Amino acid sequence: MNASSQNPVDESVIDGFIRAQASAVPETSRSVREQIGTLGLSPARHLVLVGSGTSLNALMVAKPGFEAGGAFVEVLNPGAFLARLPALSTDVQVIALSQTGTSETTVAAVRRAQQNGLRCLTITAEAQSPIAQVAASTLALPIGPEPVGPKTKGYTASLAALFALAPALGGSAAPAEIGEAEIAAIIAETTPPAFALAAELDDCDGLLFVGEGRHLGTALEASLKVAEMTGVPAAAFPTEEAMHGRFHGLTAKSLCVMIVADEAERALAAHAAQVMAGLGVRIVILNLTSASTSYDWMRPAALPAPYDAIAAIIPIQRLAQAMAARRGIPPHLMRFPGLSKRLGIKIDRLT
Repeated sequence: MNASSQNPVDESVIDGFIRAQASAVPETSRSVREQIGTLGLSPARHLVLVGSGTSLNALMVAKPGFEAGGAFVEVLNPGAFLARLPALSTDVQVIALSQTGTSETTVAAVRRAQQNGLRCLTITAEAQSPIAQVAASTLALPIGPEPVGPKTKGYTASLAALFALAPALGGSAAPAEIGEAEIAAIIAETTPPAFALAAELDDCDGLLFVGEGRHLGTALEASLKVAEMTGVPAAAFPTEEAMHGRFHGLTAKSLCVMIVADEAERALAAHAAQVMAGLGVRIVILNLTSASTSYDWMRPAALPAPYDAIAAIIPIQRLAQAMAARRGIPPHLMRFPGLSKRLGIKIDRLT
C-alpha cells in the first residue's frame, strides 16, 4: 500500500499552479507582445540565452525559434556565461531568464553583462526581485507569484514569453495565438493517464527521459520535475546518447519515457521499446505525432509548434505530482524543503 492511501498529502498547491497554466500562457503571450513595443529591440546576429534549472530548460526549448532567422544562438547556464563573458563582443544580445529573480548566479550574470556593455534583456515574474533591481531592461511575466521549488506555470509562461519574443529579435515568425480552452483541455485529457502511470511506479528506482532537438529541453524539464517533486532519481539525454550506453543502467523497476515529435523519432522509439521489452525494461512513448505506436503512454491533443512543448510537459507535471503524493510527499515542498537556500543558490534580496 502506498503512503498516500494511509496519509493523504496536500496536492492542492501544485494542482492549482498546473491548472493556472491554462490562463497564464495566453495572458503571457498577449502581455509580452504589448511590452515588446516599448523595449526598442532590434534583430540580433548573436544571442546568448542565460538561465538555470527550469529557466535553462525553457531556453533550450525556445532556442530554434531564435535561430530561425539565421542568428547564432548559445544557451548557457550563468556560470558558463560568466566564464565566456570576456570573449563576447558588445554586439551580443543577452537574454537572461529567472522566473523568481532570485537565482544567485543569474543575477551576477546580468550585472556583469551590463557592466561589460552588452545589451541585456531580463525576463522575470517578480518585479521586486533581486534580478529586477539590477536589470536595465526587463520583460515581465504577468503570472503572479509561484513560491514553490517545482515551477509549472512559470515554465510554460516562460515558453510563451520566449515564443513571442523571438520574432522581435529576428527569429521565427510570430506563432498563432493559443487559447485558454486549448490548454485546459490538455490538462484535463492528460491527467487520468498520468495518474494511472504513477500508480504503476510505486517501486520505481529511476526514470530516464529522452528527447531530440528542442525536446531535449522538454526531457530535461521532465527529469527535473520528477526529481524535485518525488525524490526519485531522474535523468535526461538526447536519443543517441541514451542509446549509447545509458539503457544499461535501466532495470525492471525503471521507466524510460521517449518524447517523439516526428516520424523518424517515433520509429526509432518504437524500435528501442521493442528491444528493451525483450530485456525486461519498460519504455513508453510520449507521442506528439499523428500516428500511434503500440508503446504509446499517451498522445496529447495536437497543439501547433512551438506550443507542442507545452502539451508535452503537462502530463509529466501531473505524473510527478501523483508519484510524489503516492510517496507521502507534498509535491510543492519537495523531498528536501528549503534545499536551494541551504545550498546558497537562491537569494532573498541584494546584499
